Formats: sequence, structure tokens, C-alpha cells
Amino acid sequence: MIEGGRVTRGRFVALAGAAGAGLLGARVPRAFGAPGTAAVQGYVSRPDLKPPVISFDFAADGTSPGSIFLAPFDIKAAQGAYQTTPNSESHSGPLVVDDRGEPVWFLPLGSTTAMDVRLQRYAGRTVLTWYEGTVLGAEGGSWVVFDPTYHEVARVKAGRGRHGDLHDLQLTPEGTALITIYREIATPAVPRLVTGIVQEVEVATGRVVFEWRSNEHVGLDESFMPQVTQQGNVDYFHLNSIDVDSDGDLLVSARNTSAVYKVDRKKGTVLWRLGGKKSDFAVDPAASFAYQHDVRRLPDGTITIFDNNAAFPTAQTLSRGLRIALDMTRKRASLVDEYIAPTPRTTWAMGNVQLLEDGGVFIGWGTDGSFSELGPDGSVRIDGRFADGSVSYRAFRFALDARPRGRPATEVLRNADGSYTVYVSWNGATQVAKWQLVAGASAAAMRPVATVLRTGFETAIPLPVRNGTIAVVALDAHGRQLRAAAPTVLQ
Repeated sequence: MIEGGRVTRGRFVALAGAAGAGLLGARVPRAFGAPGTAAVQGYVSRPDLKPPVISFDFAADGTSPGSIFLAPFDIKAAQGAYQTTPNSESHSGPLVVDDRGEPVWFLPLGSTTAMDVRLQRYAGRTVLTWYEGTVLGAEGGSWVVFDPTYHEVARVKAGRGRHGDLHDLQLTPEGTALITIYREIATPAVPRLVTGIVQEVEVATGRVVFEWRSNEHVGLDESFMPQVTQQGNVDYFHLNSIDVDSDGDLLVSARNTSAVYKVDRKKGTVLWRLGGKKSDFAVDPAASFAYQHDVRRLPDGTITIFDNNAAFPTAQTLSRGLRIALDMTRKRASLVDEYIAPTPRTTWAMGNVQLLEDGGVFIGWGTDGSFSELGPDGSVRIDGRFADGSVSYRAFRFALDARPRGRPATEVLRNADGSYTVYVSWNGATQVAKWQLVAGASAAAMRPVATVLRTGFETAIPLPVRNGTIAVVALDAHGRQLRAAAPTVLQ
């Protein structure tokens, strides 16, 4: 145990069998959860981080560069009453992992839920964004913008007294954010009608520059879900994604009308409908979709859609990703490509499709709790899921370049044979390739004594000394020093 940077023999934690991890760089994981499971991974140097374990049906093979962006949470718990959990005990929050499922960065959240963690551009630089708040309920939440040092640079909230909704945040080059909002209103036909609202707000000031309300443009007769829900309202529209079209107008996806709406960004007029009961396009059977999510326009003019093809947990239909082309002259929608899961699965809510630079796709399977990467030919590059049953609203692949402001974390443990091992990690650091162990009679006299490869989130380094002062230094791929952990005195 480290006390004030000093390791006292009387407080050492004996780790039975740790001597067997004497190979340089070996990691000793700790699993938490029900017997026979490895639901949550614990770390010696960061016992406050317990991200869920990711298991793989298909291990990574030929994947695109970058890390996997997730936001695990327990959907059953989210649908019930919220209970505050200490962050140090939480298994939910923004999570970035590598292709082995090893965490790159984890931010546990115990009293709120994170959704839709990804990279975007704001003020000329790359930023991390996500929704933070409740999954269900009227209070809603806000959207967080982090810089590459993992510090908040902005927080986006809905304007005009509205409550933000988890489904989407799109940052624009104009310094604005397009956000989703749900609001109940009373109408003569429906006392509690849930409308979908698109707001465009200035990130820096919070000023609302545009607002579109579904009830003013889309009638209840377009809905496939007009019935009263368990909450006593009618969620007829269910807004779930916003995208800026190639001409600057908006593409708005509504799950419960199974339709995509092209919306004039200035007037709010619906310019056309794709799918649903009043489609302006004849949709080829192969390109048809239902209860979809994540509608995005691509630079070549095609559109990607996550076709849930299901609306209830008991559904037996199969979900897929779609890429479709719109013939604006003939008003016809046709299939360009479809993306099928390596094994059949049903996603009754959530989900997304991300087209990669090499023509492959990364797919988040929403309520199925899994994600896949497929090559341009449909070959499986990776297929993984949360071992504890967690789900992630969306899943992405991005190349993250980040460096935390703080130091690497270390913990020294005494092994059964009396030797010592130092465990080191640096939550969120993406440039660490090696760890250098330095030691000496004092902090001023420390010199390099060993260098090991980084083996995952946490690396174990056997100590060749039993007294004096030690520290661990993070090195990049070129051997340059990044940052040193605090020195520890052995006594």
C-alpha cells in the first residue's frame, strides 16, 4: 500500500501467485461479478475503475486503425428508478477500448448515464462528446464536450426551457449544435402527445437559432405506434437522429413512423419523406426499413441507415445496416449494400452504422450489447459484446490521440516469495508504447533499470530492488519520455 508516496512493509498487500506473473509486462487482472463470469475488470493501480469485460466471437483480424468507442450501461436498471452508485463502483460510463477489449480510457459514472460517445470537431479541433443524464424520464440531460486532455471545454443544454434528450448531438462548423428534445404536449385528440423537437443552439452562448417541432409537420396518422405507453403518453414520433444534408438542410429520423424527413433548415418545411406511410419515394423491397436509427448522408450522396426492423424486446425479426441510393428524378430508393451481423441478431432499440475510410463498416447493435466491423466484401473483422449484458446506444471506431493532464498511476504489491511488483496504468493515454522503470537510493539518484512493453491498460513490472526509491516513466514508440509517475520510497 502506498501512503504519501511511501511503501511500508506493514501495509504491503500479499498477492498469492503474483510471483508467477514475473514475466516482464505481465498483467494480473481481477474479475468481479457472479461466479463463473468475468463481468467487470479491476486493476491494481486503479481499483476505482471497473469497466465491463468484452468478449469476442470473432477476434480482431484486419481491422481499421483506431479504438472502439462505447458507453456501457445496464438497460434494465435504466428503465427503473435511478439509484446513485459511487463512481468507483460503477461499471457504466464513456469507454474507449482497443481491439483486444483492453480499456484505453474509462470514465465511470454512478449517478447519470452516458450515451453516444464519439469524436467530433469543435472550434477547429477534435473533441470527445457524449450525452450525460437520464435514459428515460422528463428531467433529461446535457451534452459534454471534452478536449484531448479529458477536460470539459463546453456543455450543451437545450434552450427555451426544454429538456435535452439522449438521442443525438451533431456539432457543426458554424459553432452550433443540433440536438434532440422530447416534450409532452396536450392536443384535442391526445392529452399527452410526445413530440420530437430539433434545436440548433450556439455552443458558446446557448442561444437557440432554429427549432423544429414534429407535431407541426407530422400527424398522428403517420405513426405505427399510436397507442398509449406504460407511461400514459403517446410516443408517436420518437426522434432519434439528425444529420446535416449535403445542401445544408436536415435529415431527421423518426423511429415510430419508420420514416426519414428532409427538413428545410430555415423554414422547417418537410421537403420529402423516405419510408413510412406517406413516402415520397418508391422504396425497393430490398431497401425497405422499419423502426430505424442513425440516418446519415455520405459524401457520394448515398444514405446509411441502421434498420432495426423491430420495436419490441420480444421481436424475432433480424436487424441490419443499410446503404441506399435516392433517385431524385424517378423518386425511387434502391439498395446499394446491406450489412449483416456475423450471427443473426435482433436490435429492438438503438444501434448505428459508421462507414469507414476503406469502405468497411463499424456497426453498433444497440440493445443486443454487441458491435461488429465488416470489410467492404462483408468479411468479419471483429465481433464483440459486453460479457455482463451491458448495452451501448451506439458504437464507433475512431483514431484517438489524447494525453491526460495527470500522472500515471502505480501500486506496489509484495509477492509470495518476498519480491515486489509495481503495477502501472495511465487512464486515457494513447501514445504509451513502453514503460521505463527507474530506481535509486533517492529520487535524485534514480536511473533506468528496466524497460518493458505496455501490455494493456495495466502493466506489471517486477522490481529488481527491495529498497530505495522507484518510479515508472511512460515512453512513446520512439522512446521519448511522456510523463513519470510519482516516486515511491521502498522501506
